[in-house]
Amino acid sequence: MNEFSSVVTDIREESRLAGRQRWQMTLDRTEFVVGDVGMLEAVARSGTKLAVPVLAVVMDAAGELWHVAEKPLAAGTKVKGRVSK
Repeated sequence: MNEFSSVVTDIREESRLAGRQRWQMTLDRTEFVVGDVGMLEAVARSGTKLAVPVLAVVMDAAGELWHVAEKPLAAGTKVKGRVSK
């Protein structure tokens, strides 16, 4: 398992279907590659630990990797990433 520290740099809504949203996030550093899955962990301002499963990783036309998740993390959030192989 590859583990790394990073910061969320951007977020956008990927889709909304039947009231469920999926989000895409970019990170300033990642060990994920297209097709990987894994976990992003963060600590909210309240101190609550957050675990956000990465459902997929996709690359856009500009070559940017986007991490797909059902829960968004705000830009600027520090995360620990873990890639499941």
